[in-house]
Amino acid sequence: MKRLFAALFALLISTVAAAAAPERTVVVVLFDGFAPAELDAAKPTPNFDRLKREGAWSRHLVPAFPTISLINHTTFETGCWPEHHGVMSNIFYDPKRGKFGESDNVADADWHTGCEAMWEAAERQGVKTAVFNWAGRWSKTRGKLSTFANEQVPWAQRENDETILNKAIALLHDPRPDHPRLIALYFDIPDHVAHFDGVAGAKTRDAVRRVDAITGKLMAAIKSMPAGREGTLVIGTDHGMMDVGPMINIGRLMNMYDIKGRQASDGATTFLYLDKGESADRVQKALSAYPYAFDIYRRGHYPAFAHLGTGPRVGDLMLVAKPPYWVIGPEQFPWWASLLGVTHLWPVTFTPFTGSLKAMHGYDPNIVQMHGIFYAWGAGVAPGREIKRLDMIDLHPTVMSLLGLQPGKPVDGKTIALGQPSP
Repeated sequence: MKRLFAALFALLISTVAAAAAPERTVVVVLFDGFAPAELDAAKPTPNFDRLKREGAWSRHLVPAFPTISLINHTTFETGCWPEHHGVMSNIFYDPKRGKFGESDNVADADWHTGCEAMWEAAERQGVKTAVFNWAGRWSKTRGKLSTFANEQVPWAQRENDETILNKAIALLHDPRPDHPRLIALYFDIPDHVAHFDGVAGAKTRDAVRRVDAITGKLMAAIKSMPAGREGTLVIGTDHGMMDVGPMINIGRLMNMYDIKGRQASDGATTFLYLDKGESADRVQKALSAYPYAFDIYRRGHYPAFAHLGTGPRVGDLMLVAKPPYWVIGPEQFPWWASLLGVTHLWPVTFTPFTGSLKAMHGYDPNIVQMHGIFYAWGAGVAPGREIKRLDMIDLHPTVMSLLGLQPGKPVDGKTIALGQPSP
């Protein structure tokens, strides 16, 4: 009888405890192009200082390659390597769908060849989500993939930072039972500013301080959530950033060596899709004359850090720039440059006299400047925990674990332990 009473009492206690356990909401924020060096240059940043004291943090969030935006937005949200989720870069070609990189298609989740975004996996498991300004929240064939999602519009017409921040705060305070438990937000700073102002430029420092202020407002909103609810803030980025110098004139190279095919260039990477009959051996040999500026790889022989697979979306050849060089395709030059013979007369490498970028990314992810920031704070996160290194694929399963959910299917990443302090 005593054993039965003890068992019933334990069951009662566990039931009461479970009923009293607060409901958790996770806010996931992607700040674009946020390198640790940018944070260092922008001090004071009191809210990030607080995150570091009270939560988990890392200066080595290692992006997927190429270390540029859209491939890593997709890697972040799905927890899959590019060879599985299908987004190869900011610009690439698919033999059936055509060119990825146009303003009307980069956010369409139908480009994904596999893997679920965190909001898709959460909704499938019965948890409502909200996604604002993040690529992949809409599908042209399936509609919106999150219960709360702002409209998919051309990039220049998207809702501004203040609007989506206020929407997120309102949802954190929403007392109705159908409120979301996953809220995902995308902000294009500091990347957009740093490209033209440099990693430590004055305007970049101001952008980082804006990021710090956004972070502080989200922390305050989480702290003031309705009774019976708790929140966790997870902050990441898609890549780091580094100051650069001369650019590589891809159009000039293609004309100089009469390369038959298409190019897709952005950041520090160019894919070459050769026409039928064009010799990959010939092109590779011709372009090997520039070892100071870039490395060149054949499909099927990409470097180990490139989890791109060998499918038709990757080029027959891939050029990877060496810092401080970066790449630009002929379509990215202004009209007057084309009239002046940029692809026929200008040098293969040069620094433009006007409008040149000061900072870039896209390089080998083993280059430390390509690493980004990571912070986690709030419920389920122990204070003062430094994470020495984590991969972009690890963010999705970590967020899903904080929500008490299973990760999407499939997933390549692993859950990062946030609940125990560093030894």
